[in-house]
Amino acid sequence: MTADLFATGSDARATVELLDGQIPVLAIDGIFDDPKRVREAALALDYGPGTAHYPGRAARFPPGDAALEGFLRKVVSLVEREYLPRLPTLPDGRSLSRVRGVDTDFAITDRHPDELDAEQRKPHIDFVPVFGLVYLNEEERGGTLFYKALSSTPPATAEKGYPAASYPGLELAGRIEGRFNRLAIYPGFILHSGEIEGDWIASEARFQAPRLTQRMMFYF
Repeated sequence: MTADLFATGSDARATVELLDGQIPVLAIDGIFDDPKRVREAALALDYGPGTAHYPGRAARFPPGDAALEGFLRKVVSLVEREYLPRLPTLPDGRSLSRVRGVDTDFAITDRHPDELDAEQRKPHIDFVPVFGLVYLNEEERGGTLFYKALSSTPPATAEKGYPAASYPGLELAGRIEGRFNRLAIYPGFILHSGEIEGDWIASEARFQAPRLTQRMMFYF
């Protein structure tokens, strides 16, 4: 990889929003200096099965890429300085102040809505308390939806398709817009789902112009 592939944009802009008055989202628009090159390089990777129940495929850059490591250090510093002080207490009572480690990969969502398993048809929580996504799509490929329960009863699983803004037993609490070249940092322990809507996910467009994100998992 060239040394400057993951260079951050000189005009990057950071904003913090509280979805539903309580879900903090740190969004950095213009995160990469050349997002088209990042997308092109990421799509050239060798993709395999994604993590458990991910409706698509994932790939990683080779270990030791200096440009990627430098980018991740910048992001960790930003998360510790600007995000963690705004993060509510975790369900287990912990308050987070320092990132112990970060892992990253690239993921393509390309599973046809009729081929989803039961877990893929409902919102989820992540295995880490803080998650990051860079949306790398110039075409409209959706953002991220957050939910809150309407009762203490576990919500039913949707009969078909990806979770949408309207979901049985849940209320939409907020949405991150999936703008091209936006990095969004959000609490992984809040129920959420990718916003996978439109004709593209049931057509060849899901392969020809796939929904690509860079995923960042923060460990504490």
